[in-house]
Amino acid sequence: MKFIFYALLMCFIPSCQKKWGHDSSGTGGEGVSAKADNTKAIWQPSVGDSWVYQVVVKTPHKVKISDVVEGEKIEKLESKVHVETHQLTSVYQGIMPTKKDGPVAHTFHVFKDKQLMEIEYMVITDTIVAVLGAKQEGESPKGAVLLNKPVPLVRSEWMGGETFALGDSEETMQSHFVRHKVIGWETVETEAGTFEALHIQVNGMSDTMEIKHSYWFSPEYGFIKQVKKYYRGDKTISTQTKILEKMEKKTLKAAL
Repeated sequence: MKFIFYALLMCFIPSCQKKWGHDSSGTGGEGVSAKADNTKAIWQPSVGDSWVYQVVVKTPHKVKISDVVEGEKIEKLESKVHVETHQLTSVYQGIMPTKKDGPVAHTFHVFKDKQLMEIEYMVITDTIVAVLGAKQEGESPKGAVLLNKPVPLVRSEWMGGETFALGDSEETMQSHFVRHKVIGWETVETEAGTFEALHIQVNGMSDTMEIKHSYWFSPEYGFIKQVKKYYRGDKTISTQTKILEKMEKKTLKAAL
C-alpha cells in the first residue's frame, strides 16, 4: 500500500516532474524556491521532533455500487467495508540530501512500528511549506521521486477562499489535472490537543483513480489531520484518515 504522502506525490509528477504574518518574500502564484531555509519559517521543526498519527484505512469489499448511491455512502455499510487501523510515526531528520548529487531538503522519516516505510522531502521557508519528493521504503523500496519544482502545500498568505490549479500551464498533462482550494481556518480536536489549523483541499488524478485529499496545517505544530479518498468512477476504492495522536517537540523537552 502506498502511504498518504507518497500517493499524493503521484498527482504532482506530470505537473512538475495560529495564523501567520505578512508574506514578505515578494513571490506569488506557484513560484517556490527550492532553498531549504529554517529562518523565520512558518513551521520550524527541530531534529528529533516526532508526530504519532492514527491511520484508519477503509476499503469496500467487492460490491457493485448503484448509480443512485453516492460513493461515500458505501463506507457507511459496515458489513461491506474492510477497516485497517495502524500508527505512523514521522520523525524530523533535519536538512539532508535527497539523493546522490541531488538537492537538499527538510527530511522526515515515516515509521510503521519500527520499520522505516517512507522518506518525505519538503521545502520549508518563511512563507512556504512545499512538497519536493518522497522515497518509498519498507518491503518494496524504490528510488527517490523528485518533482521538477516544489509544489506548495501551504503558503503564508493563504487565509481561505483561494483556489488555483496545476493544469493551466503547458507543463501539465490534462489527465493529471490538480486543483487546490483553501477552505479556511478551523478548530481541529485530536487526542494530542485542540489546534487552529488551515484546511486545504487538493483534487487530482493518479493513474485511473481520482484522489480527493484534505489536510489541516498548524503553523506551530505542522500537519494535524489528513483525509484522502480514492475513486474510480463512482466507486470509492479507499478512504484513508490520518489524525495526530501524540507529538513530541525536542525544543520544548529541552526547555523543561
